[in-house]
Amino acid sequence: MLPAMSLAEQDRTVLPRRCPTCGEHFPLDYKVCPRHAVPLVGVDSQTDDPYIGSVLAETYSIEAVIGDGGMGRVYEAKHARLPGRTVAVKILHRVLASDAEVVSRFRREAEIAGTIEHPNVVQIHDVDQTIDGTPFIVCERLVGEDLGQHLDRVGRIGVRETVHILRQAAAVLTVAHSRGVIHRDLKPTNLFLVGDPANPTVKLIDFGIAKLHDPKASQTQTGMIMGTPAYMAPEQARGSKVDGRADLYALGAIAYRCVTGRAPFDNDDAAAALHAVLTSEPPRPRAVFRELPEAFELVLQRAMAREPSQRYANLEELDAALAAFVAPTEAIAVRASTSLAARTATDLDELSAVARRARPEIAAYSGIGAAILIGGLADVLALIFSASSLAGGLAVAAAFGVVATPGYLYVRYLQRQVWSNSPRAVQWARSLAAMVSAAGMVYTASFLCLRLLDLSLGSGDGPGGWGRIPPWVLALGAAGAVWHLRQQARSPREEAALSISVF
Repeated sequence: MLPAMSLAEQDRTVLPRRCPTCGEHFPLDYKVCPRHAVPLVGVDSQTDDPYIGSVLAETYSIEAVIGDGGMGRVYEAKHARLPGRTVAVKILHRVLASDAEVVSRFRREAEIAGTIEHPNVVQIHDVDQTIDGTPFIVCERLVGEDLGQHLDRVGRIGVRETVHILRQAAAVLTVAHSRGVIHRDLKPTNLFLVGDPANPTVKLIDFGIAKLHDPKASQTQTGMIMGTPAYMAPEQARGSKVDGRADLYALGAIAYRCVTGRAPFDNDDAAAALHAVLTSEPPRPRAVFRELPEAFELVLQRAMAREPSQRYANLEELDAALAAFVAPTEAIAVRASTSLAARTATDLDELSAVARRARPEIAAYSGIGAAILIGGLADVLALIFSASSLAGGLAVAAAFGVVATPGYLYVRYLQRQVWSNSPRAVQWARSLAAMVSAAGMVYTASFLCLRLLDLSLGSGDGPGGWGRIPPWVLALGAAGAVWHLRQQARSPREEAALSISVF
């Protein structure tokens, strides 16, 4: 039987900070007692915990504290009738037990995890409540450390180890998504590493705010923001409805933390981190860790695209992209439209080269485009100023003046929106290449046609005066038409897929 608790014990919580004046317990982020304004002190979980030494539901003998979470404390326990069996017991913080919504989410965590049969998810054994009505969950006892602890200890890990972990997480999430379950709180501390440290098995834990993707039955209303800001997809941070691509974004954010050694939005202030998720992109991964392969940066940044439509369509596509970094010599058959599916080592090298060339190509094609634009404007203005002996100089100066402000805004846009994002940079480079190539070909063709007409029907001195303007106007129109067609021909996701294709 569960040992009877005194009234004093029943009034206590198992939270990790205590007021030395009134004895009330508080969460870890409380520093001062709100009633007595005195600093809180830490508690000894082994002596100040009413559950240590008790037996829950006549079955689970609580022996020690394993850790604390936002919703509950986790204990190691022995099965009373199977003494060789050790389990973990997660008991809801008793100060939260009176909140019906919290209790509902706590129980739903067990229900959801219990429906997912997969070797990479923590196994749920039982759900019950203590004698005073506090709910608890019994699950398998995991021995190891979570990914957050591992990263805090080692700083950062390599691409191969990161991919090994992420593919296991993607595998169990694929099963969860097929059952309509969206985790919504993926972060390093929710991926537990067990077994061989060099080749760990990943266990997905804590479905505390997981959600069944059912529009008819929503446990969390649209507009409510729940999750961990540093790993939260922008649409989740806005309080919008989310689907499985929110979990895909979170896996990309976890990968960012693994390979760079820092979180995408490394801010201790949750409000500031949430604002950053909503308004900006994280620093370019290779700017944080220069040795990161360009091909992996493309995968990572596409997974973390701000718009869900520009991410991978599902976790299977992400897994196919990651597979190349585990077994680069094995070709895996995928549709060409996925573009970043598993490739051979040669293909990955070529993909890295595409990413490496993108920014120099943007600079080069932007310069060529600017020269075409300024040259055409100068030609038009020279005709306008033809009455002046300084027509040429005035025309060039005026042309530079006309394009100065748009040019500055263009460069600022590149700096803020394109330069730090490799998939977008590749897409932008290809668009500029198509536009400049089209403009150059149309200009050349139209100029030669006018030259042929002049040789055939005119003086043979070549088009002069306003005759030089049509090729430039046609070239400008061709560039605009190519840009418009590229924007209209494909959906955002197809454009993103094409932009990071080698071929």
